[in-house]
Amino acid sequence: MTFTVKPYELPVVSHAASRFPLYHHQVAVWDSWENQSAILLAAGTGTGKTRAAMLPVLKQGEYALAVYPTNELLQDQVRSVARFANEEGIDALTWTPEIDRSGDGAQLLSAARHILVPIEGSRLDEWQKLWRCKSRGETLRRLLDPDKPKIIFTNPDILFLILGLRYHAEPFAALGRYQTLVIDEFHLYAGVELAHAFGMLALARGFDMFRRVLLLSATPHEEVQTLLSRAFDPAIITVAHEPCGNHRTAVNEVELTPITGSGADPVDVLLSQIMPLKAVLERLRIENPDENYLPAVIIVNSVVNAIRLEDCLVRSGFDRDSLAIIRGLSHRAIRQTRGKLLALGTSAIEVGVDFHCDYLLFEASDDASFLQRFGRIGRHRPGKAIAIVPPNVMAGMKSLPAIVERSELEQRIHAWYPSPSAYAWFVATEEGMITSRALGENLIATVERSGDSTPELVAQLRERVDTIFADHARRLGCEPENNKAKIAFQRARAGKRLCRWLQAYQALNRFRTSMPTVKVHDFTEQMKRHGWEMGEYEVDLLTLLKRGVGLRWDQKLEMLTIQGIGKYQRVHASEGFDDDDVGVIFETRDRATMNLYQDGKLTPVSDLMARENHIFAVVPKNQIEKQIDWRLAALEAGEYLLGFDGAALLLYSIWNRVRQGS
Repeated sequence: MTFTVKPYELPVVSHAASRFPLYHHQVAVWDSWENQSAILLAAGTGTGKTRAAMLPVLKQGEYALAVYPTNELLQDQVRSVARFANEEGIDALTWTPEIDRSGDGAQLLSAARHILVPIEGSRLDEWQKLWRCKSRGETLRRLLDPDKPKIIFTNPDILFLILGLRYHAEPFAALGRYQTLVIDEFHLYAGVELAHAFGMLALARGFDMFRRVLLLSATPHEEVQTLLSRAFDPAIITVAHEPCGNHRTAVNEVELTPITGSGADPVDVLLSQIMPLKAVLERLRIENPDENYLPAVIIVNSVVNAIRLEDCLVRSGFDRDSLAIIRGLSHRAIRQTRGKLLALGTSAIEVGVDFHCDYLLFEASDDASFLQRFGRIGRHRPGKAIAIVPPNVMAGMKSLPAIVERSELEQRIHAWYPSPSAYAWFVATEEGMITSRALGENLIATVERSGDSTPELVAQLRERVDTIFADHARRLGCEPENNKAKIAFQRARAGKRLCRWLQAYQALNRFRTSMPTVKVHDFTEQMKRHGWEMGEYEVDLLTLLKRGVGLRWDQKLEMLTIQGIGKYQRVHASEGFDDDDVGVIFETRDRATMNLYQDGKLTPVSDLMARENHIFAVVPKNQIEKQIDWRLAALEAGEYLLGFDGAALLLYSIWNRVRQGS
C-alpha cells in the first residue's frame, strides 16, 4: 500500500526585509521584532523557521545566541544560515579554527559583515589549543567578544555552564551585549531539562541579557505552551494558510509506503526494503555529486538496532565507509555525511537536520517522533518514504485516500499514536524549583569563592538571584514551592544533615543530569573503524549497563572497557532498601555498599558510583510504573525504583504527585 502526501504549499508576500517572497509567519516575526520581548514560533518542518529567526538578526546587524539540542543540528544550522545570508547579499563568515590556521583569518574577519561562530565542546577545545588559552573560559570570552555582529551557535549545555559561571565571569559578562536568544526545537525539552530551560531564561533575563527571546517549535506541547504563556507571555505566531495570493512549496510531495512487521525484527524488515534499492542509491550518488546530497536516510528507534543494521548492510555488500553513522555510543568522526551513500542513525538524525535525500526509511514509536522523522524527506525535492508502523496505525492508514493533504496526515498521526508526556508540571514543583535554583546557587558560589569578592557583593548577588526566582515563581504560580526550595538551600548552606544532598546536586548539576555519564573504550567499535581513538565515546551508565558486553575496569587504561553493544540485559541494584528509604534523597557516598548488577553479575560501575558522589531517590515501583516511560532513567532494586541526579528529583516528584492523588 502506497499513498501520496501532497506538497505543503504556503502563501508568500513580498517584503522589504528580503530579496525573496516571505511566508506570512516570517513576516510576522519581523514585524514583532522590536515590540515583543518573547516570541514563540510554532511552525512545522520545512516552513522556514530558521530564516524567520535569523533574517532580522542578519539584516539589523545584531548579536545573537542560538541554542540547538544536538551538535548535528547546530552544524547544520550554521551551514543553512551561511547559505541564505549569501542569498540575501550579506557577507557572513563562518569562523572556525580552520579559518585561523589558514593564515587568512584576520583579513576575512575584517571583511565580513556578520560572523557565524559554532561552539560545542570539541570545537571549543580546538580553539583553546590553537590560541594557547589557559582555560575554556578565556577561550569563550575571546569568541564572544563583541568586536563585530555575531551569531553564536551552541548547545544548551554550554549556555547552562556560562550562566552558572562554570567558565568564570568573562563569558557571562560578554552575553550582556547579545540582544537575541534563539532556542530551536523547544518541544524536545521535558522534565528536568524543561525546568532548566525555564530557569536559564529567567536568570538570563534577570541579569539583563537577551532583551528578546525567540522559541522555535514544530509541535509545541499544550502544557508547555501554557507554562510559557505564564512565565514569559510570548507572542505566539503560527503558520498562515490563506488560499489567496501567491504560494510557494514549503515541503515537496512524498510517496509514503507504510509497512508493519507484525512482530518481526525491524532490522530484518528494513534490510529487506533497502537492499533492492542499493543499485538505485549508487546511481543517484554518482548523478548527484553535491556534497549536501545523500541518496537515503534510515532512522531506527534504538542504538542497538542501528548497530545491528549497519553490520547487516556491510555483510550484504555495502562498504562501511559509505555509511554515515549518526547515533550515540560512537566516536563523532563517523557522523560525517559528505559523499556517503546513506545515513543511518537514531533520534540524533530526526532533530531538524536538513537532508537533501530521495529515500527515507524509518520507524517511530510516538506522534512527535513520526512527524519529526517524516519531516526529513521532501525538503528539497519530491521523495519516497517507507515507515514501519504499529498495526493500529497501519489499519488507520488503509482508510486514507490515495492522495492526502499533509495537514490531514498530521492530524491522523496525533490521533493514532501516543503523545509522550513533557512532565511540564514538574517545572512548578518544589523539586523543579530546586533544580532551577541550583543554577543561581552555582553562580553565587563561584563569586563567593573568587578572591576579589566581598561579603557585601555576595549578599547583593544573592538578593538579586532570590528576586529573579521569586518573580519567576510568581509568574508560574508556584511561590510556596519556590520558598521551600529557597529554605532547603539555606539549610544546606547551614550544614543541616537532611539537606546536605543539595550541595552534592549543586556541584554535579548540568543541563542534562538524568544519569551520570562516563567515557568508555569499545573494542568492537575500534576494530570496525580501524583506529584506537575511534573506540572511545561518552555513554550514560544506565545504557552502558543495559547494553554493554564484556564490561570491565581496565587498570592500565584507567577506564571502563566493553566488547561492544548487545541486546538488553537486566540491570538492577542491590535490594537493601525498605519503605523507610522512600521519600528521602540520598548520596551515593553514604551507600558505598550499593551494588549494580548486569544479568545478576556484579559490575565495576558499583565502585565508580561510590567514588563519584551522586544523589539518588528510592520510590515504590508498583506505585509509579504507569506514570513513567523509557525516557526516565531508573534502576530496579527489588520492589523499588532508583533514580539518580536529575532523574532522582523527577522520580521523587512523580511519586509525590501520585501519593497526593494529583
